[in-house]
Amino acid sequence: MGNDEQQLSMDLGVEQTEWGKWVDPERRRVQAQKFMDYAGIREIPSEPWPEDSAEVKRLDPIVSALFPDLATAMAPENSDLSDAFICFMGQCFIELAGAEWIEYEWPGEECTFYPHVNPALRFDTEDEDETTAWYLMKSMIEHRDGMFSDLAETIREYAGYHAEKRDGEA
Repeated sequence: MGNDEQQLSMDLGVEQTEWGKWVDPERRRVQAQKFMDYAGIREIPSEPWPEDSAEVKRLDPIVSALFPDLATAMAPENSDLSDAFICFMGQCFIELAGAEWIEYEWPGEECTFYPHVNPALRFDTEDEDETTAWYLMKSMIEHRDGMFSDLAETIREYAGYHAEKRDGEA
């Protein structure tokens, strides 16, 4: 829903869907900033974090302490910070790899962080890969050698695919 359509819906008193509420750019911006403030990240870089960057090494223990396992990440008392991280993670993929949030089929509460939506990223690749936020978090948490390192590696990978697709279209 574009900004004009969203404003029209608000003007007409039309109730916004759960997905519309979740995907709202301002809500996601605020949440991503919440994680960035917590982790001491000034801004999302213009290029993916290099493999052995000092910031990645600094962020590995911060993210590992927040999400030592999937059960902790999915616990109701951690839902706001998990959402903040998911929004931050998504914004990194959007800015650095041309991804976009899409509403994915709701699989039931055991495979999503949200009660009525299942956000996924559609990547700007030749195959338009789609990966749920839950799966990205699960994969990162299972990577015990450095959770943020794993995320940064995945961002670099998809940024490369995005660049290849753009170069092929040029």
